[in-house]
Amino acid sequence: MKHRIAPFLFLTLLLTTILYIPHKTTCEEPKRYIPDKALCAKMLAFGKQAYQRGKYLDAKEYFRRALQTDPSSTLAWRYYDMAVVFGLAEKVEKNSNLIAPDVSVRGETNPGTTAPSAPPPPRAGPTQKQIVEDEEDEGC
Repeated sequence: MKHRIAPFLFLTLLLTTILYIPHKTTCEEPKRYIPDKALCAKMLAFGKQAYQRGKYLDAKEYFRRALQTDPSSTLAWRYYDMAVVFGLAEKVEKNSNLIAPDVSVRGETNPGTTAPSAPPPPRAGPTQKQIVEDEEDEGC
């Protein structure tokens, strides 16, 4: 009796899976991206103007738009990378706390006044008692 039920269950399971599998599986072709070279060139020109004026954050946006229109443009990538670096430097110059809070990055002081330098903190090393305890404890 058990030998008759097993093939029947297997056949039923096989038929139900065949019925629920879609008959036609189509694969969508990837959409081809058509770069807009004219818009890329226009954004590059605007970005170069902003870059030459020293407005690196604005230039970065123009170069980003140029890359969105033509991701294969090596010139747009090059200018975008430079604008990102200089834009970050511009942000750091505006707010020097981004690098090291409460520390002057450039060491700018008035020529007539000198800033007192704080002595370095003393180096804390292990005491003699700690060294002796470490040498005695060789257990597993």
